[in-house]
Amino acid sequence: MVKYLSILFITLAGLSCNAIESTPEAIYGHWETKKWIIDKTGAPIRGKMDFLFERDGHYTVDYGSQLERGTFSVQGERLYTTEDGQARKYVKIAKLTADSLIIGMNRAGRLETVVLTKQK
Repeated sequence: MVKYLSILFITLAGLSCNAIESTPEAIYGHWETKKWIIDKTGAPIRGKMDFLFERDGHYTVDYGSQLERGTFSVQGERLYTTEDGQARKYVKIAKLTADSLIIGMNRAGRLETVVLTKQK
């Protein structure tokens, strides 16, 4: 009986460690908007949404005419941001590599995709 309880405890401990996700290393840095489209029509959105993700968990978004600042975290395919003084929101990470970030978002009921490239 003790043997089985030990095996169960070790298994559960291992599973709980796998449930803890960390921020992917590739997310950190400055990302520049290359393409921003409306999913349904493919129409381009003319705008800027450049990101800076810092190792201390803070982010900045530069929309050209305004800046958004706050904290961020990554959980699975979700990139959560909490703008200073605002509610938490998230976008879907469709792809993340060392030099490419593609996010999908629902903006006021309209699905959009943003393609960003990492700046050196």
